[in-house]
Amino acid sequence: MTPMTEADVQSIALFFYFSLLDDQKAVEASSQALVLCRGRKNRNPELKNSVAIVAATKTIWDKYKVRVSRGRPNTTVESGWLIPDSLDLGPWREFQKTASEDELLTVIWSKILKIHDDDISAGLGITAGTIRYRLGRALRKMGSMTQGVSKIKNGSAGK
Repeated sequence: MTPMTEADVQSIALFFYFSLLDDQKAVEASSQALVLCRGRKNRNPELKNSVAIVAATKTIWDKYKVRVSRGRPNTTVESGWLIPDSLDLGPWREFQKTASEDELLTVIWSKILKIHDDDISAGLGITAGTIRYRLGRALRKMGSMTQGVSKIKNGSAGK
C-alpha cells in the first residue's frame, strides 16, 4: 500500500482551490476529501493514490458545487494560499464560469494536478477517451478565451 503523501494532500487542496475559488470552502472540502481518500485507500490498499484522489475529490465536489457561484472568487491573501502576485486568475475565473463541470474538473485533474488520463478515468469510472475528449474541448475553450484576453491587453480588440 502506498500511503498518502504530502504531495497528495497538496493535490487535494489545489483541486478545491481552483474548483471552488473560495478559501473557506476549499479548506473544508479538502479535509473531507482527505478523510474519504484515506478511507478508500484503507479498504483497498492496491488503489493508486491518484485514482483515490480523483474519486474522493469528485464525491466531495458534488456536495459543494451547489453552494458555489462559479466565476466569483471568495479568496483573501490572509487565508494562507500562496498565489504569486504576478499570477492573473482572471482568465481562470472566466473559464470556471463558462466551462461545463466536466471540462472544469478534467482540466484541474489533468493539467493542474498532472494526473494521467487513465487514472482520471479509473477514478470516475468512465473511459480514457471520454477524458481526452473533455480535455480537448476544455483546452480549446481556454485557448479562445486567452486569445481574447491578450487582444484586449494589446489593444487590438474590435479592430
